[in-house]
Amino acid sequence: MENTKQTPQEKSTLSNILEQIKIVLVIYGIVIIIHMVSIGSKIPDLAKSTVVSFVMVVIAITLKNFVKKPNLPGFAWATLVSFVLTLPISPISDFIVNAMSAYSFGLVGLPLLAFAGIAVGDQLEVFKKLSWKIILTAFVVFIGTFFGSALVAELKYYLIFKRNDLKPYR
Repeated sequence: MENTKQTPQEKSTLSNILEQIKIVLVIYGIVIIIHMVSIGSKIPDLAKSTVVSFVMVVIAITLKNFVKKPNLPGFAWATLVSFVLTLPISPISDFIVNAMSAYSFGLVGLPLLAFAGIAVGDQLEVFKKLSWKIILTAFVVFIGTFFGSALVAELKYYLIFKRNDLKPYR
C-alpha cells in the first residue's frame, strides 16, 4: 500500500484552500439573496449560475495555492480561468455563457466590494502614509475612465449611425 501521509505544507495548503472556499460560500449566499431581493431572480436559475461560477472560482483558488510562479492574486486567477473557459474555442463556452445568464454582474460586485472595504479598513495606517497621492491617483483614474468611456461611445455612435446614415432611436 502506498504512503498517503500528507506533509505539513500540503496540509497547510489544503486547509488554506478550504478556508478560502468557506469565505466564497458566504459571498455566494449574499449574492443569491441580493439577486432574489433586487431583481426577483428564481432559485433554479440562480443555482445553475452559482454552481458554474463556484466551480470556476474553486479552480482559481486551487491554481492560486499550487502555482507559485507567477504569483498572481486570486482575482487574476479567477479572471484567467473564466476567460479561458469562455473563449470561443472552448468546448464548454456556450454552456458557461448560457448558465451565467441569471447573474447580474453589477449585483455580484456588491458583496465583493464590501469585503474589499473591510479588508482595506485594517490597513488605514498605510493609507495615511499615501496621503494626497492616493486622491490624485483616484481622480486621474476616474477622469480617464470617464473620457475613455465617452470616446468609445462616440466611436460606436459614429460607426453605427453616422457612417450608415441612420437615425438613433428617439
